Amino acid sequence: MDVHNATLPAFATEIWLEIIHILLQDHAVSDPDPVSSSHQPHIALQIWYNSKRLISLGKQQVTLRSVCKRWKDIVDTTLYQYLRPSNLIDNPVDSDAFQRAHRLQLGYPDSVCSCQDGCCCDGYAYWCFGGSRDPKSTRLLADSMSSIDRLQAKILILPRSEWNALMEKPLESVKELLGEIRSLVIEASDSIPKEIDTVCPHLTLLALHATKGLRIDISTEPATFPNLSTLQIVARGNECLQRIGRWNMPSLKYLELTIHEYFGEISLVNFLEKVGKGLVSFQIGDNTQYITLFPGIWNALPDVRYFGTSMFSGDMPPKPPPDHPLRTISNRESPRYNSWRHELIALVDTWTRIECISDTHSWEDMEQQILELERSEARIPGHYCDNDHSVCHDCIDDAIILCERRNVRYEDGFGRTWAEYKQVARNEEV
Repeated sequence: MDVHNATLPAFATEIWLEIIHILLQDHAVSDPDPVSSSHQPHIALQIWYNSKRLISLGKQQVTLRSVCKRWKDIVDTTLYQYLRPSNLIDNPVDSDAFQRAHRLQLGYPDSVCSCQDGCCCDGYAYWCFGGSRDPKSTRLLADSMSSIDRLQAKILILPRSEWNALMEKPLESVKELLGEIRSLVIEASDSIPKEIDTVCPHLTLLALHATKGLRIDISTEPATFPNLSTLQIVARGNECLQRIGRWNMPSLKYLELTIHEYFGEISLVNFLEKVGKGLVSFQIGDNTQYITLFPGIWNALPDVRYFGTSMFSGDMPPKPPPDHPLRTISNRESPRYNSWRHELIALVDTWTRIECISDTHSWEDMEQQILELERSEARIPGHYCDNDHSVCHDCIDDAIILCERRNVRYEDGFGRTWAEYKQVARNEEV
């Protein structure tokens, strides 16, 4: 069949436009405020950053364009759901594509990631863009300002080099260009960039990522983000916490903090006392050592219902008071840390009001192994291993059983229980 000459029902263009829009829409990755609008805010960013879904959208767009000339024309005139130029030096993207993109992502995979055509790592902790390897491609957005006055994008993800190039332009012009941006992610940033609140005054999500953590820029005045509900920070040292603690963020509900240098209890206490009162979700991870929860943490986080953490220190963490709203614990470690998984599951015996444990694995990666364990007559809970080099399927199966006995929901990194995953898989087979 010649798809280019295929005949389709003579629907009005508006109907085909709506159909194609639905086919190219993925709310989980196109929402500029993904955490606030999710009923599972503890895993919303995990899905939002997942490049497998984004790459799938790009392939879907290519497929729809190949159906027939009419569909090609419609796809080309609709708003791009996702644009991530991957080899812009050899295949330049015109300014029209930049202007009409809904989610615009610039930069190249960093060396910490082995993915070539776009990062497919499930964990966004490993998703880091260090900027282009070619200096010519660090000014793509800045150079496009000669032909673009204002982006339609709501979501902008870019390396620090691109941001620096933008800041060389007049601030009023940059503010006009980025006036629609609601979610801003700056990768490989070694310091907190200046003027974010000035050029992007309507942000609902701000993420500053770096492999070595952020340092403070003491020359910058305290920023004001009236609509910011989600803040994701990779921080280093006490000064950075002090700087962020001075920001005015009256709408902040969701905070993720990754540590590259230990702050000390006093700094963390002071920081959470400033920003913690309105938080619904707080996640903290330490890439260098264990997390120590100070005794007054639950007083500093009175409304937190979702709490994520990497490994605790050897001391038993303070138990939330009986009237505290905390109901969900999230694992912030790699799926291969099986010993920590056991400690997290055991925590519900002490924190008795916990209703859900969110882990970091994916059911797709272990479907056959778990099915085999389910069929085994020797399936007895109580398995323990100290292997932290690879995911232990026995440990995962043990967690399923133990959580079922405690009437606690046990999810993978995408918010699905094993039973829910199996049901969807069965439906797809039918």
